[in-house]
Amino acid sequence: MLKSYFKIGWRNLLRGKAFSIINVGGLAMGMAVALLIGLWVFNELSYNKTFENYSRIGMLYHNLDFGGEIIAHDGVPYPVGRDLKNNFAEFDEVVMVIGPREHVVGLDERKFSRSAYFAEPTFPELFSLSMLQGTRDGLKDAQSIMLSKSIADALFEDNALGKIIKFDNRDLLTVTGVFEDFPKTSQFAEIKMLIPIEYHFNLNETTRRQKDSWENFDPGCFVLLNKNATWTEAEMKIKTYLFDKSPEVVKSLNPRAVLHPMEKWNLYADFKEGKNIGGKIKYVWMLGIVGAFVLALACINFMNLSTARSEKRSKEVGIRKVMGSVRNQLVGQFMSESLMIVLIAYVLAIGLVVLFLPGFNLLSETKIQIPWTNFYFISFSLAFIVLTSLVAGSYPALYLSSFNPVKVLKGTFKMGRYAAIPRKALVVFQFTISTALIIGTWVVFQQIQYAKDRPMGFDLEGIIQLPIKTDELAKANYNSIRQDLFATGVVDNMAKSDFPITGSMYSDASMTWPGKDPASQPMVAMNRCSHDFSSTNGFQFVAGRDFSRDHITDSSAVIVNEMAAKLFSPTGDVIGMKLIWGENETQYEKEIVGVIKDQIRWTPFVKQSAHVYIVDYKGTGFFTIRMKSGMGVKEALAKIETVFKKYDPGSPFEYKFQDDDYARLFNTEERIGKLAGVFSGLAIFISCIGIFGLASFAASQRTKEIGIRKVLGASVYSVWKMFSNDFVLLVIVSSVIACPIAYYYTSQWLQQYDYRIEISWTVFVVTSIVLLVITLVTVSYQSIKAALVNPVESLRSE
Repeated sequence: MLKSYFKIGWRNLLRGKAFSIINVGGLAMGMAVALLIGLWVFNELSYNKTFENYSRIGMLYHNLDFGGEIIAHDGVPYPVGRDLKNNFAEFDEVVMVIGPREHVVGLDERKFSRSAYFAEPTFPELFSLSMLQGTRDGLKDAQSIMLSKSIADALFEDNALGKIIKFDNRDLLTVTGVFEDFPKTSQFAEIKMLIPIEYHFNLNETTRRQKDSWENFDPGCFVLLNKNATWTEAEMKIKTYLFDKSPEVVKSLNPRAVLHPMEKWNLYADFKEGKNIGGKIKYVWMLGIVGAFVLALACINFMNLSTARSEKRSKEVGIRKVMGSVRNQLVGQFMSESLMIVLIAYVLAIGLVVLFLPGFNLLSETKIQIPWTNFYFISFSLAFIVLTSLVAGSYPALYLSSFNPVKVLKGTFKMGRYAAIPRKALVVFQFTISTALIIGTWVVFQQIQYAKDRPMGFDLEGIIQLPIKTDELAKANYNSIRQDLFATGVVDNMAKSDFPITGSMYSDASMTWPGKDPASQPMVAMNRCSHDFSSTNGFQFVAGRDFSRDHITDSSAVIVNEMAAKLFSPTGDVIGMKLIWGENETQYEKEIVGVIKDQIRWTPFVKQSAHVYIVDYKGTGFFTIRMKSGMGVKEALAKIETVFKKYDPGSPFEYKFQDDDYARLFNTEERIGKLAGVFSGLAIFISCIGIFGLASFAASQRTKEIGIRKVLGASVYSVWKMFSNDFVLLVIVSSVIACPIAYYYTSQWLQQYDYRIEISWTVFVVTSIVLLVITLVTVSYQSIKAALVNPVESLRSE
């Protein structure tokens, strides 16, 4: 019986080749989209799950109150880790780290710059490192280093254990372990080296003071929760611990502990006003819903075309019923045919996924692979096929099996006047979803462009940033480097600073100014830099002047942005005002000499903060270099590299273009926007395939009617209008339904941004008109083709 079902189903596929291609092709495309999005969602949900104690590992944050603005900060004073480990039974382990930061390792002529953690000895055990050489105890000696497999293979041809390498062109460290690289689906994917945190504390007097400082928030703190404790209980126990132990300058920030479980690191990483507000999870939901809708649209095409062609199979159903077939058998037959079509479509879908997966990975910035042998993938695939078969085939099966055999065989069976209503409802659903997806994608891109168009307050073109990674470069004479760079003839200006203009900044809670409320500690970001930092980056002054070497007092000068000026003085008139840091004998002051326009220093979608730039050549983070306009970039970089190799021969020459570094601020939104745009386009294409199939079938069903109309004088236009009216009406209804739905959800989505667009009515009007035109073009091919047929041939057709 089953063999008979499949044989009849296969013959029906071959008999109506055009409809079969539309059916199978549309379904395959929808399934391919759903599979691609499903693989991406699975990839995001699998982050960090390779760690043995995934559900018990967390990170310690603190909510800090900067003048009423609550900032969730993931750094804590180093002594906190010791105290948590010794005084709280809720934690089985506490591990302190510093980083990640880029460091240079070298062996002979082979030198690499990679991300590393300075970590306590228990880090490898906490994060269950898979050791290839050595053991997890490799961080007990302060002069040791553990390498990932990738960097060990690049440095050594054979066993790396016990070998000596040079670290940051400074010290010789012994390789005490080689571990398997962290998975790509891990927060530590970029970490390639682990160095004992004791080594960091022994670098200099500044780092030594960090070990016992309750004011330095540079270290990070990972914890392993006890099996009998909960995150909520543990958090309540340590809520005020830092506040109770801290000096007054830290207490002014009112620190409150927050435990952030590893389960939330990837998808729930965003905090606002001290509360977790989600993160990438909103994109997982967004694309997951898009994938489900695209698959639903493909299933709707299948249902519509199957029911539309029901008259073609009415006699078959009638004869089967007369011969004794019960309805359950007929349903089984049509469901079997549905399963066969879905199987064929799934095979084609897998082929499409294989074909487009490299491009999808490039667009989504992932390295997803099809897990052919994974049990869960195989199980999901089988469930996916069965579920799609049920969704796509259930309605046609129930509909076709309900025909009255007497009417069918007498030839009196006609489709009821309401028979087309379900198909029309499904078409309306299709275009409602398509319209809403296009509107949503358009709003996403408008929001991204709005953020890009915001004045950034500095220049981008022709500027590069070079990190200072070694003591040799940090201690080199700045003016000598400057002179040598100018001598190349390719450099227009240069500067030195703690952070590049597109990077982060630090804050000093001890800063005060005249009239400051002692009880308030607003967020003021700071950056130590050379005299030329503002001119190199093209700062735009609104008051005062730039730093100048001609003013001896500028060694104690600062420049502030407009937000800082309004913070320090209600009028914004702050030129000559003194800012004070420290307390008692360590107190020092700086004078404001200039006010610049506000800048975008971090994500352009949120509010910025007050900024202060301080002349201080102790900053050892980055060089910023502005190349002369009109110079060949390749030639200029080669000459700049020669200068830096002179001062730091042991390090690779690595740099970033400032415009590229700024563009990364938009990466997530642009990536999701492009993915949503591609899938929305496919949704419309799949919907149009369905419309094309329905129009084609309608034309074949009304062949004689068209012939009679033409004989009676109907024009091609009137025939085209007759066919188009129904579909146009359906698209208009879809737009009316989709626009308010799209407006509601896009408005909700925009609420996450402090700086956001106002949704324009033109988005809805233009989208509706475009979809209407696409529908008319799709329908026109079949309607005009039918209208141009010779009426004699139409009237002879059976």
